[in-house]
Amino acid sequence: GYLVLTDAVMKAAVEIGARTILAAGMHRGRFTQVALNFGKPLARLIAEAQGAPELPFEVGASSDVPYHLGFEGTAQIAGQEVVIWVSPHPSHLSVVGPMMQGRARAVIARDGAAAALPLILHTDAAIAGQGINMEMFQLSGLAPFNVGGTIHLILNNQIGFTTEEAEGRTARSCSDIAKLIEAPVLHVNGDDPNALIRVGRVAAEYRAEFGADIVIDMVAYRRKGHNEIDEPRFTQPNAYREIDAMPALSGRYGHRIGAATEIAGFVAEIDAAFDAAKHWTPNGPETPRGLATDIEARMCDAVETGVDIGTLQRLGRHLTTAPEEFALHAKVTGFLAKRASAIDAGEGIDWATAEALALASLADDGAPVRLGGQDTVRGAFTQRHLALFDQQSEARHMVLDGLTAAVEAYNAPLTENALLAFEYGLSAATPDRLTVWEAQFGDFLNVAQPVFDQLIACGEDRWLFESGLVILLPHGLDGAGPDHVTGRPERLLAACARGNIRVVNASTPANFFHALRRQIVESLRKPLVVLTPKALLRNPDCVSGLDEMGPGTHFRTVIGETVLGARRVVMCSGKLFHYLDATRRERGIADVALVRVEQLYPLDEAAIRAALEPYSGAEVVWAQEEPENMGYFGWLDRQLERIAGKRVKLVSRPAVPSPAVGPKKWNDVEFAAVVVAALGEKA
Repeated sequence: GYLVLTDAVMKAAVEIGARTILAAGMHRGRFTQVALNFGKPLARLIAEAQGAPELPFEVGASSDVPYHLGFEGTAQIAGQEVVIWVSPHPSHLSVVGPMMQGRARAVIARDGAAAALPLILHTDAAIAGQGINMEMFQLSGLAPFNVGGTIHLILNNQIGFTTEEAEGRTARSCSDIAKLIEAPVLHVNGDDPNALIRVGRVAAEYRAEFGADIVIDMVAYRRKGHNEIDEPRFTQPNAYREIDAMPALSGRYGHRIGAATEIAGFVAEIDAAFDAAKHWTPNGPETPRGLATDIEARMCDAVETGVDIGTLQRLGRHLTTAPEEFALHAKVTGFLAKRASAIDAGEGIDWATAEALALASLADDGAPVRLGGQDTVRGAFTQRHLALFDQQSEARHMVLDGLTAAVEAYNAPLTENALLAFEYGLSAATPDRLTVWEAQFGDFLNVAQPVFDQLIACGEDRWLFESGLVILLPHGLDGAGPDHVTGRPERLLAACARGNIRVVNASTPANFFHALRRQIVESLRKPLVVLTPKALLRNPDCVSGLDEMGPGTHFRTVIGETVLGARRVVMCSGKLFHYLDATRRERGIADVALVRVEQLYPLDEAAIRAALEPYSGAEVVWAQEEPENMGYFGWLDRQLERIAGKRVKLVSRPAVPSPAVGPKKWNDVEFAAVVVAALGEKA
């Protein structure tokens, strides 16, 4: 494929450099696929630059602006056909790097370590200025993110739009960020194609030999400024006086090597491409399944995800059996005994046990599983213990090992942005794998907001990316102060439209079990965000029986109940149900019905309507523990009103700028007030 930029320096040097890197890699015989984030057929690129859409309007996707679109195809390099995947990308430039690496990881997992060559195109301003690049370099040497090395090619234009180097960074070179992992940096003159060929070969050989990152810093310039309509002479008059006086590199180099006629042929090829672009027609699937007009309704359909109870008990023994020689910590021994007892009895299944059974049952069925995040293996709340450690030797036993398919459970660095982009790229390339990323606390998603907004929430609508990525966000105002409190449901729901993602706040371990299994069992692939509990992890009321996970069972979008003569119906989600129910029992309140909305998007309107139907004369309330401006109701208000056919009252904490108060006593008083007000009682 070609990369066509607006000036001859980039056009000639990058084209030569990219092909040199690929050809050198092919010469080593180290890969069969290439993952890079630039290049596409010339006519297609020109067509898109002229405004031709990538996808037919009838597909129903928003698509993207021309210069954000990607490519997938083949090219003949060094006498071999190479599969090339060019990642589409949002304007948050650097999020594309780790996303592409995630896809490369998927190719490697499928075809072997020699199957992919990741190549990332950076600019000088972006690689030096965007912190996600530091995160990406940091991940490169860690086992769960290893892709056998990435070649980083920096188009160093010595300016960021209008910002001079001295204004854009402290470091001497834009590539100094690579010193974080001691990656070699090859500085090369972009006006010297022979030198670029040389460093391209060195980079490919180094990556193949050592399986590590290497950086090419190609020092060049933009002949036409930031884009075709920019006027760089406003702010860099001296530099552009020199650039304007220089003949195009393609002509200079053609005469230097005696190939001026080939340059003329290249110009003719461009002219032909412009002509062909006039006849370009959009391409793409006629009916992408994830963009069907009825997709929201289909995402509410019951999908049977239950598992034979005998199988669950067998998996339970697998999960709770340590190697005979292991000297376990006494508390871990007790943890395993309690878990085994609950599974054998078929009741008292807590949240983490239901999660472990979901992962184990999928792997037992042959679906690979990848679960990772900050302190995820043990669990930030000491609830998982997916790894058991010998107290003498520190030998490790992974309890999910030894199943039909591999389960990869890992602890991640204290980072979110690059990591979430990596997992998204991996999930989009492996639809048969359950890929789960957990934030240590729900508000850590704040750090990766560009990745969520630019990739996860709209990747399918922009680029037809299907992803079943699961995001777990521990959520709940439990008295620990304003931080580590909220998964920001109001932000999640604001991003929901046209069936792009699912948002779940389950109230039972069984429903969480089904939500995870549904990601693989159903044919659709949609990202799932789960607001997972903290306080409920050890709440004796938040348990399920194995029969709720057995044959014929499924995820329940709405859970209602029958309360004869109810004067009030309280709708809620997740944790709050258990506190409302406990208070209702303690106070002997017999005329309040509770309806749990377990899936907040897509909203199962039919199920809500059915749950409210027995209470046509009752007052309807939505209750949330979150403040008025930070919960679900701002998004649900009119929808619930339309479904209920009447005004729905909100009971919540008042609107505030901070998610929660600091002192636990204040929090407890506020929470108790919400509970009793929701039930129509006085404190």
